[in-house]
Amino acid sequence: MNYTLSKSGKKFNKSLISLAVSTSMLLCGAANAQQNQKADKESIDLETIIVTGSVKGTTKLKSTLSVTTVSQERAESFVPQGTVDILRSIPGIRAESTGGDSNGNITVRGVPLGGGGSRFLQLHEDGLPVLQFGDIIVGNADNYYTYDQTVNVVEAIKGGTAATLASNSPSGVINFVSKTGESEEGTLIYRTGLDFDQDRIDFAYGTPLGDDWAIHVGGFYRVGEGVRETDFNAEEGGQIKLSVSRFFDNGKVRLYYKNLDDQTASILPMPVQLNNQAIPGLDPREASNIPVGLTNNKTTDGSGGIRESSIRDGNSVKSSVIGGELQFDLSDDLTVTEKFRVAKNSGKFFGAFSAGVGSATSPSSIGVPNTDGLTLGYANGIGGNTPLSQTELQNLNGNGLIQDIRTFDNDINSLDNFTNDLSLTKSFEALAGYTSVTAGYYIATQEADIDWFWQSHIADVQNVPRLMDLYDADGNAVTANGQIAFGAPQWGNCCTRDTYFDSSIDAYYFAVDSEITDSLSISASIRRDNGELTGSWFQATPSAIDVDNDGEISFAEMSTETFTQQSFSEPNKTLFNYDWNYTSYALGFNYVINNGLAVFGNYSDGARASFGDRLADAGFIVQGQAQPGSVVNDLRMLEAGVKYQGDMFGIFATAFNVETNDANSESARGLENPARIREFESSGLEIETTANIGNFNFFGGFTYTDAEIKDANDPGVVGKTPRRQPDLVYSGTASYAIDVHTIGLSFFGRTDSYVSDDNTNKLDGYFTVNAFATYMITDDLAFRLAVNNLTNEIGLTEAEGGFQTVNNMDIIRARSILGRSTSLELRYNF
Repeated sequence: MNYTLSKSGKKFNKSLISLAVSTSMLLCGAANAQQNQKADKESIDLETIIVTGSVKGTTKLKSTLSVTTVSQERAESFVPQGTVDILRSIPGIRAESTGGDSNGNITVRGVPLGGGGSRFLQLHEDGLPVLQFGDIIVGNADNYYTYDQTVNVVEAIKGGTAATLASNSPSGVINFVSKTGESEEGTLIYRTGLDFDQDRIDFAYGTPLGDDWAIHVGGFYRVGEGVRETDFNAEEGGQIKLSVSRFFDNGKVRLYYKNLDDQTASILPMPVQLNNQAIPGLDPREASNIPVGLTNNKTTDGSGGIRESSIRDGNSVKSSVIGGELQFDLSDDLTVTEKFRVAKNSGKFFGAFSAGVGSATSPSSIGVPNTDGLTLGYANGIGGNTPLSQTELQNLNGNGLIQDIRTFDNDINSLDNFTNDLSLTKSFEALAGYTSVTAGYYIATQEADIDWFWQSHIADVQNVPRLMDLYDADGNAVTANGQIAFGAPQWGNCCTRDTYFDSSIDAYYFAVDSEITDSLSISASIRRDNGELTGSWFQATPSAIDVDNDGEISFAEMSTETFTQQSFSEPNKTLFNYDWNYTSYALGFNYVINNGLAVFGNYSDGARASFGDRLADAGFIVQGQAQPGSVVNDLRMLEAGVKYQGDMFGIFATAFNVETNDANSESARGLENPARIREFESSGLEIETTANIGNFNFFGGFTYTDAEIKDANDPGVVGKTPRRQPDLVYSGTASYAIDVHTIGLSFFGRTDSYVSDDNTNKLDGYFTVNAFATYMITDDLAFRLAVNNLTNEIGLTEAEGGFQTVNNMDIIRARSILGRSTSLELRYNF
């Protein structure tokens, strides 16, 4: 069976293209029926200049791309609890923001999530990648970017030149464009949680300095427990950003600096019932499932000694970035552009993963070996240090459940990266307008030095679980602090690791943008990527070791993962090297029918390279070599659409067809299970619309996706719907101005999806509503009240494995959206 997509063996869905053309004809009639004049308030912002995916900025109206822009006002109307929440308002983007403030999953138009993160999509900050690979295990790109008041606009392109003007992002690019201070403005915001513990201060100020300089500075600081219950300050930290620009007669220079030092809770799958139902005692909308007993945790250091860690660290990130952009006109028609970014990234990732659920009356029900004749009791706190009766265990927390907690305890020593993008653009008059020809050279490096320390614990099932010890028949504890292993024996002792990867990318690209007539523009671009990666993957081996040197081998010490001679001599992963190369291209057109109406289309053929941790984790490294077909994953996208802007409403509609092949580690996790190799096809329609009628304003959109697994190394999933892919995702915001004050509602929803590729279990769809109101005290001072998830819905976005029936409940391990939370904000603009 061939597991790679054939370039000639697929046909794009013609009905969707016909739909887009038909829509454009209908809107042409609507436009001709109206006065073709520019609206006082541009409803779809077609005159906005787009810099993402374009070698020279152009307007939305004339761009050949499918692009969405998100202003600060639009972002804040969704009452976001994290950066990924903002992306949920972008049609075509599917963003799962249930991993905490960051650690989200992001994808485009039915493209598979792969192993998580943003595998086929790049997050950019001012035009360059936050990380070169968006799906590094425990190193998602959004972990190292946090939205604040220094952001001017978010630009998202889907398809098109995403494949050719950036590396490893064939499905799209989301670019966070910073403020630069070219106009004087300042903001100071204090926000506090009314029904949760969080305090946050944001500030931003920018101003020109004379005629030749501009400066902007801003950032935030926050502290508190957060919306989810943790019983400690899970959120603490902030960032500072500085931008300085110097303008010359023939160009400009901008330098910027960012320092991000922040920590938030790591939220991993927890027990929940199917059909969006909470378990008695554990509410996934507010639970963290983080045992407070792990705030002072003892592990092995990989050599049999003691290592201390704390789950309070959660998702801790440290990122220092220096970057800049230089753009100069060497002559009237020749421009050179240089962009660079140097990032020093590190941190920790500590989360509690529920690996299995069982009955509290039977420790063996969660797979713990050697538990015959043993019972359970709390390891510490009230009622601790003594076994519980069978009746107490049967009624524990109203659910009678226990869980096997595996701790993701990672030291992220380095995710450092460097990017440099140098281009030369020649412009000249041709036919009816200008043609620009750009040649560019891109170089980048990405390092990943991550140490993994795993432990296994027993805990009860409640919002903030308590660790439980095993007790013998005489009431003596045989474990301490709930720890049953210095590793993960139930997962084949897979996971204590010392990993290091060093990669480099060289890419050449060539792009042409031409105005063929006053109305017709075309774009064509090609890119050649070359890369290399050297890596090592040392995996610990289990043995009985007296970790605490008390002269005895305890229950947990019987399975202690340490690095031995065997670890360093394993032939497949201890040292490996591979390289890759692929060519991407994109073709596009845009036809302006009148000042408020245009049609466009794109075809792109691109790819992304797999990072070493994903390949090693899945068993794709054999004898130090990456296996054929595992490194480069192809993606092709065809789209056609229409954009219209009238006096009171606007629409941006795009029909699409996407073909993807994907080889990743999801479901393998270092075990003997086969890694997923899949071919996917998705077709659909995305629509963004806005309306301005008097004091009423609306913007929103939806994405309809028909996705299918076309081929796989598991025949049982062929023809199935990809996991976690709903047919429909939709969002919107409606606001009404009362004099200078504003009230509004925003909403987000999605239909049912499947837990896994075999389509055996479903995740119910959900619909959530947010509310906000702004009261202007003076022209510059305002109060804002905001409620996220007003109706307190449960919404599951992902789940692990199949369900278990325990104590008459069908239980899965999943992550839910946050429950209702209310915040009050005082904002001063100056």
